[in-house]
Amino acid sequence: MTTTMTRRACCSFVLAIALHATAWAQTASPPPPMTFAVLSLVGDQFTVVTRRDEVGSRLDQNSRRSYPIDSPVLDEYALDAAEKTIGKLKPGVAVVRFSIRDPRLFELQDKLLSDSGASHGLREALAKLAREHQASRLVIVTKWRDEAQFKTRTHQTGAGRISGLGFYLDPNARMERLESGEETFGFLAPYAYVNVALLDVATMAVIRSAPVRESVMSLPVASKGVVLAWDALTVEQKMTALERNVRSAVETGTTAVLAD
Repeated sequence: MTTTMTRRACCSFVLAIALHATAWAQTASPPPPMTFAVLSLVGDQFTVVTRRDEVGSRLDQNSRRSYPIDSPVLDEYALDAAEKTIGKLKPGVAVVRFSIRDPRLFELQDKLLSDSGASHGLREALAKLAREHQASRLVIVTKWRDEAQFKTRTHQTGAGRISGLGFYLDPNARMERLESGEETFGFLAPYAYVNVALLDVATMAVIRSAPVRESVMSLPVASKGVVLAWDALTVEQKMTALERNVRSAVETGTTAVLAD
């Protein structure tokens, strides 16, 4: 019953994301001495990861369900954060956004940062596109896979590995609300696990890269009628949390790779 409710809620959330899609306009201007191109490959889906513990096993037992997103809205959040950060740290440079929804790029994004038989053609195509826009630097935001880690007041919790954008759901963890001391069970943590890389367009070599994790933990409040951890946030709050995580992670990563 809980699984069916969660799937229905996730499908509703996919529709909510589509409604947040925004058209981004750019004004053409003469190219300055340096142009940065930016590309994000994290917004094709979000994943709901539910913790499943099995006594005596060290294997990742978590259940995962991914929900595709046709709208580029999450990638647009990432591009917007990258562009604003570049503009703040490199005043006067131009930034061109690449909004590419080619499934091959999303599937091979782990290989894009190094040349290989699988990635060579895509890397050449990206370099050609960047050169056509007079870009000498390319910032790419990709999914980063790492251990699930979420901060509580006294420790870190989480199990298994997660990547990209999504929601980590632990339905059974015993938690305590700081403001009221109320004991509750379970938590929901929207997350963004991304890698920001800066490439030299001439060689497509990585100059710097920065893996970043962002997450916000939310608890159900039984006294307010919220019993299930998935319902700790409304659909609108889930969308806001994802946007906040994406923007913050990309800003942090872009700042790191542009450091002199």
